Amino acid sequence: MAKKIILLLALILSTAANVEAADDINFDELATTNTEGATEFLSLIRMKDNGALHFVAIDDTIHAVGMVKYSSELCNFYQRRSKDGDFPPLKFLMILPERERGQLDDNLGEWLGNGHIIPVYALFDVKGGQIIFDKPFYSARGITPLHYHSTIQNPVHERLIEIFMTHMPRLHEIIKSKNISLP
Repeated sequence: MAKKIILLLALILSTAANVEAADDINFDELATTNTEGATEFLSLIRMKDNGALHFVAIDDTIHAVGMVKYSSELCNFYQRRSKDGDFPPLKFLMILPERERGQLDDNLGEWLGNGHIIPVYALFDVKGGQIIFDKPFYSARGITPLHYHSTIQNPVHERLIEIFMTHMPRLHEIIKSKNISLP
């Protein structure tokens, strides 16, 4: 139940529409890596009002939520290789609802009220089916950077990026096993 509340909170805080109560949020959780006793997981949700898809990374131990807008490229990032056989850098925007200013990484991305949107640039490899990070993760000012010269330093942000990346293969399996059709 606590995980559902955290998911609802993330949706309430990250939607652009005015929301008066949690009951007004209508979404379907299509797939999740959440299991009994898990403290971190990745879910794929669909908003009922507009059909928008989002990945939601949650870590209950640090009470952190990060959302990433769905794309097939992100869903399959660990399966794509460049012409040289390497994995191209993973780039995405992470929405961090209800963040307090005055923390590490405040100068990255953009703030929308208490919501913080951070562009992420992550180098990685896949060995034995496991995603291996090439830390640090990088970012920049604004949400449409041409270059990612800043290092993500906030451990909460790093953890949410790690959850997003490491749980994606399992979430992808769950999506396939449920025969969920995605754009």
